[in-house]
Amino acid sequence: MRNTAASALSLALAFAAACGSSNPPPEGAPTPTQRGTRAPARLDSLRRNTVIENDRPDSPARAGMLVVANQQGASATVVNAATLQTIVTLPVGNGPHEVAVSPDGRWAVVTIYGDRAAPGNSLSVIDLAAPTPVVSRTIDLGQYTRPHGVAFVLGGAKLAVTSEVTQRLVIVDFASGRVDTALATNARGSHMVAVRRDGRRAWTANIQDGNVTEFDLDLRRTVRSYPAESMDEGIAVTPGGTQVWVGSNDKHTVTVLETASTKRLATLEGFGLPYRIGISRSGRVAVVNDPVSNRIWIYEVPTRKRLAEIDLAKVAGLKAPAGGQPGQTGAGPEGVTFDPIADFAYVTLHGTNQVAAVDLAQLKVVGFGPVGAGPDGIAYSVMTQRR
Repeated sequence: MRNTAASALSLALAFAAACGSSNPPPEGAPTPTQRGTRAPARLDSLRRNTVIENDRPDSPARAGMLVVANQQGASATVVNAATLQTIVTLPVGNGPHEVAVSPDGRWAVVTIYGDRAAPGNSLSVIDLAAPTPVVSRTIDLGQYTRPHGVAFVLGGAKLAVTSEVTQRLVIVDFASGRVDTALATNARGSHMVAVRRDGRRAWTANIQDGNVTEFDLDLRRTVRSYPAESMDEGIAVTPGGTQVWVGSNDKHTVTVLETASTKRLATLEGFGLPYRIGISRSGRVAVVNDPVSNRIWIYEVPTRKRLAEIDLAKVAGLKAPAGGQPGQTGAGPEGVTFDPIADFAYVTLHGTNQVAAVDLAQLKVVGFGPVGAGPDGIAYSVMTQRR
């Protein structure tokens, strides 16, 4: 068992990695189903998702763009997903943290969290259909400060955004930019949000209270809260919403919860800091990014079997770290997103200012590309650059 000093140091490093050196600590169209069927089970079925949907069959796999939020750069970098070459880097405001892309791939939304000097309260909207992507407008959230996790919901008409200070999940009308509803999380440190694939239900991880809160977005209602593990931050949900995977910063574990019963299905161990978790669109694999151990962990979702442990210190092609968190000497994997067509994940490397492409069939890193300073959140768009 670790002694008290070691435990305290571990917790301090976890907080540092979670918040970033320049960031303040955390504050405070549906799928049709037939009668008698259970939508979550169908949506989570691997058989149903053997062929991943492709809304643009004329486009080859990996034809798209990545949008990366650069925390220290106060910018967002748009990257060609196939080549990992930078298309453009855009100023978006202080403390950009997370990114969401609309279902059609045209719009990217970046949360402006702010810095230690001033809390942010806005969203930057990027038009990816322009010949060169451009920030087209800013959405002002008013009193709902420290926006962090974000997702397009309800067919792309709305955005769900966490507001840490006000302990709310804010539903924003995307077209008008107006706040539709602010749902209470009933917990402190509601940092990240995970959304069911149909965009009708959401869950927040609440850091200080060690639980998750569930929301019915159709009814604009906070449903319930239930325990996860202490200092839970990273969160992901399976496509049909039957399981929520939650990472604990101080226990160094990932807890898998069944959403219907709130039963704990499994506890995965051995992490330094399970900072971010992502589940692929097919529901086949989960990726856990661990900046403290400098590893990318890959799991098979149905069995929760570990498929790979990618030690970035042993991967050729990484440049020397340019920054990173205190106590962290490696590349520092943080944000994760998935190609909806190809079996690929893309991971931001906070310490080396890069994005990495991970082949989920070969279970290895196959390429890198440069981005801005301190990359964190990332999202994938099926939009390709206009010529």
